[in-house]
Amino acid sequence: MTKYMFLGKKKKWWFIASGLLMVPGILALIFWHLPFGIDFKGGTELQIKTEKAATEDELRTKLTGLEQVRGLTLSKAEDNSYLIRLLPITEEEHRQITDQLSQDYGNITEVQFQSVGPSVSQDLTKKAITAVVLAALLIVLYLAYSFRGLVAPISSWRFGVTAVIALTHDLVITVGTFAIFAHYLHYEIDASFITALLTVMGFSVHDTIVVFDRTRENALKHREIAERDFEELADRSLSQTLNRSLATSLTVIFTLTSLVFLGGDSIRPFVLTLLIGITIGAYSSIFTATPLVVVWQQWAVRRAHQQS
Repeated sequence: MTKYMFLGKKKKWWFIASGLLMVPGILALIFWHLPFGIDFKGGTELQIKTEKAATEDELRTKLTGLEQVRGLTLSKAEDNSYLIRLLPITEEEHRQITDQLSQDYGNITEVQFQSVGPSVSQDLTKKAITAVVLAALLIVLYLAYSFRGLVAPISSWRFGVTAVIALTHDLVITVGTFAIFAHYLHYEIDASFITALLTVMGFSVHDTIVVFDRTRENALKHREIAERDFEELADRSLSQTLNRSLATSLTVIFTLTSLVFLGGDSIRPFVLTLLIGITIGAYSSIFTATPLVVVWQQWAVRRAHQQS
């Protein structure tokens, strides 16, 4: 029977698995990039219903042939309507597009129409980046403060920084995987995507804190073990919290999975982002965050011994 159930020599396999999970998404981001929607690059969004039946391919071909249409993205929405996204157009061009479509598809019912200017989209982009960075900073400060009772050689700051590193791992995989789906399913990045990412950050850190907090409790209760073999203490904490972490995450994952298949087309990208992020967050809290803090702690102890 091995001494460690999750850690020990198994750590390297968890790190390899994490690296392999990140590779496809990183490659997708490099070669395909993120398809930013009008919320971020500015443009016009038009949702219509046609009186005569029209397939998505037919409508795309028709719109592509119109001189007023630039930067077209077309997808089918709920209630047999179509969501059309283009570069900014004037009100006259808007009227010309609907008139042209009505000639081939009968009466056009406009469900919604909105236009976002470049200045608004730039402001939203800055706020989105600020929100993510601020959330990460607050997580580090919160964990460092909450774990302040720990004494050397264990540092409360290592828990906070490690949680953010694991969180970055989760976000890279989530965004990269979404880029793959977006390439094949024609999804776009909009404001709801940022909402999903912030929600993923919350769930991911929550799972990590459950494990870290048990490690903190055990370190305060068993100081001799913590100083002698922090890895054993962390492994024991993982074993004690595994069922709770999995149960908490799986209930959310099952709900989101049902929404992906049964929910409407308009919310599917948002729900899919949540599903990817929360699933990888459940994995990383056990197999990424804790092994990372153990490796960092062991390195810090070795360095301290070398300097003494």
